[in-house]
Amino acid sequence: MIYSDASNVALGAYTVESNEKIFHCMLNENEKKLSSTWRELRAIQLSLNSFEPDLKCKIVKWHTDNQNCVNIINKGSTKLHLQHLAYDIFRICTRSGITLCPTWIPRCENFKADFISKMVDIDDWQTSFQFFTFMNEIWGPYTIDRFANFHNTKLKRFNSKFWNPGSTAIDAFAQNWTMENNWMVPPISLVAKSIKHLILCRAEGTLIVPKWPSSAFWSLIFNRRLEFQPYVIEGS
Repeated sequence: MIYSDASNVALGAYTVESNEKIFHCMLNENEKKLSSTWRELRAIQLSLNSFEPDLKCKIVKWHTDNQNCVNIINKGSTKLHLQHLAYDIFRICTRSGITLCPTWIPRCENFKADFISKMVDIDDWQTSFQFFTFMNEIWGPYTIDRFANFHNTKLKRFNSKFWNPGSTAIDAFAQNWTMENNWMVPPISLVAKSIKHLILCRAEGTLIVPKWPSSAFWSLIFNRRLEFQPYVIEGS
């Protein structure tokens, strides 16, 4: 069983099982302008894609508080942009042997998915592809993006905060960073934890941080003489 929902800012869904999985994705400015039905279908499409490996050859009862989504998944739509989403949902189900049973529920029974869809990720920042390419030519090739989502990842392999399409795993700190060339653009609040995890794993990678001498993480990069700590090879 899965519940999904969409708000004006993000999409959300979760699976009802012992190892509950959560999908969350922020909407871009163009997506925010589209209809609620498009956003609800998009939530189903992306979360279905995210959960796909665990849903293979299963019957999935999918709960949504948008009746139009139920009708479109079952019958299709004359509106091309909605039909594209419906077709992709059908394609995902076909390739993985998933039997999808969309079910309408009142909004009051979809409170958890509603809550997830209204979460705002204020730490969702990234570098430009041009900057990544520049760094990759110097210190790469990088093998995994440790703090990303499917919108902003710079590599095919990435860790995300919540389940996203293509995500290798969630919670980067639950992974072993050894034997990888890690690309890291973490939330500011996780910079110190990232440095400590690198040291713990005896791993290598490039960590991107803002120039912030008064921050708590600064002493983990520089000593009192403003020299790099022994485990830092080079920085800028």
